[in-house]
Amino acid sequence: MMTYMIDLPKGTIEEQVLMYLTKYDKQDTMPHLLEVAEESEMLAKEFGIDPTVAYQAGLMHDISVVIPNNQRVKFHEALGQPILPAEYQLPMLLHQQQSCLLAKRVFQIKDVQVLSAIACHTTLKSQATPMDYCLFIADKIKWDRPAQPPYLKQVIAALEQEGLAKSCYCYLEWLFQHDIQVVHPWAKAALEQLRVISQNEA
Repeated sequence: MMTYMIDLPKGTIEEQVLMYLTKYDKQDTMPHLLEVAEESEMLAKEFGIDPTVAYQAGLMHDISVVIPNNQRVKFHEALGQPILPAEYQLPMLLHQQQSCLLAKRVFQIKDVQVLSAIACHTTLKSQATPMDYCLFIADKIKWDRPAQPPYLKQVIAALEQEGLAKSCYCYLEWLFQHDIQVVHPWAKAALEQLRVISQNEA
């Protein structure tokens, strides 16, 4: 099994990410990474979060695209990482944590804010930080499908009127009603916590 652990030559973070993706013939993911990085940076500036950290998290959030979905469970097990039942059922859900692992081990990222945001950018989690919210919603605004996201207007409205947490809640509400394949416990916990917060603020 491939380990996906390589030594990268020196360069800018953008150059290194592109080199890494290109090695595994996944360079077509680069435009999505840049779009999410730029959106995350913009949201960070708007909401008083470190934009440099937000950009870096966005640039690396999907670097585990190099791992085929049919190898994700073996990759995770080889590193001694725990796997939840929902992740066995839908191994693609492991990609958020695997991007975090690659960011740490290949790109030598040590910033806990970056690593936390990457590790929950698909599902979110309870006790999420503003940086977690920032990358999570940036990824949903700049999703990697051809059509415009069906939830986009509602999420943008919530973002502009009530902030990051409310926009994340708006997206998760839509997800659980319309597009969820497997219920990941992190997403469920995040939704429940954000619902309580929303009710308390009402």
